[in-house]
Parts: sequence; C-alpha cells; structure tokens
Amino acid sequence: MGTCRHVDLFLVRHGITKWNQQKRYLGHTNQGILHSELTELDGLKNELRQKNFDHIFTSDLKRCLETFYYFDIQHEPIPDPRLREMNFGDWEGKTYHELKDLQTYRNWLDNWELAPVPNGESAPSFKARIDSFFHELFQHIDNQKETQQILIVTHGGVIRYTVSKYVASSSFWNVSITHGQGLKISFEKKEGEWRCSSFSEVLLQEKEK
Repeated sequence: MGTCRHVDLFLVRHGITKWNQQKRYLGHTNQGILHSELTELDGLKNELRQKNFDHIFTSDLKRCLETFYYFDIQHEPIPDPRLREMNFGDWEGKTYHELKDLQTYRNWLDNWELAPVPNGESAPSFKARIDSFFHELFQHIDNQKETQQILIVTHGGVIRYTVSKYVASSSFWNVSITHGQGLKISFEKKEGEWRCSSFSEVLLQEKEK
C-alpha cells in the first residue's frame, strides 16, 4: 500500500437547533437538532451520499450525530470529543443582547484569542484539542492509500478554526459556515508536510421559490 499524497476533507456543520434559531450561545450543552428543519439538509445529503469516504468522524454531541445519521451514509462514524464546539461556560444559552453590557464579554468579542470565557474554555485550550485531532489524523493516514476522502461533522467554531489554520487566505471570523453547510479542503503532501491545495463549498440544494 502506497503513501497517502492527497486528501479531500469535507467539513460539515450540524443542522440547526432551537438555541441556534434563538441565537443563543451553544457550546457543550448537548442539544439535538430541530427535526422540522431536516429537509434543509437534503441537498447536502444527496451530495455526500455520492462520495466514498475512507474515514468519518463527528463531534460526540447529539446535534452532530443526529445530522450525520440523517445523511444515511452506510458507515458508522467515530465520535471524538476533541471536535466539540468551544465551551462557553457562563455564557451558554445566553444571547448577545443578554451579554453585551458585560465587560468580560466585550473583551472577548474584541479578541477571543486572549480574553477568557468565564468558567468556560480558553482559546489556547480550544485550539490545542482541535490541533491534536488533526495531528493524529494526518499521522494515521500517512501510510494508507494514496488518495483519501474524509468526512467530519462538527461545529461552526471548529470549522472556522480549521479553515483559518490550513487555508492561508482565511481568518477565523471571515470563514462563513451556516448550519447544514459543507466546505471542502483538499490537501497535498509536499516536502513532508500537508498543505492546502484548494478550498471550496460543497454543493447545496437550492431552496424552492
């Protein structure tokens, strides 16, 4: 078996939840998706079912697992807690309007990488667990077949950080990813390092007018 040289990584954000609809911070709270909104995922479902994934991973939280199982892909995922959203601590379940007058929250909005989340997760901790996952993933696939496709169903913050880390032209807040949307990062291994070769949006179903 040859050395892996090309990877297509599909990053999918979970379907919408009640708190997402209400624009409440949702981190480690284990809330499921709204089943009334599942049909919004049908376009992505049809696209993903045409792929032959070599590995599938999800966050271990309910909203990601429920999203994956709706896709009806004939493989079992590997849930990994490192793919969870940031833990928002005291801000879990709160809205911008409920928090906007707090100085700690305003500091975090100004620089989320330096300002702490009260009783929540720091940016270095959040980044470190995601980095740990991808380091382990790339080590694992290094000696497998030359071209691979990998699906990860996870959260908005995880996807933003991953794209900002691997796609040179992207920054954390500039990465746009809606619920039930998929992004694809293609990697090539050059000079012993995995580098992004292309970045694109996965085809979405057009809404009926």
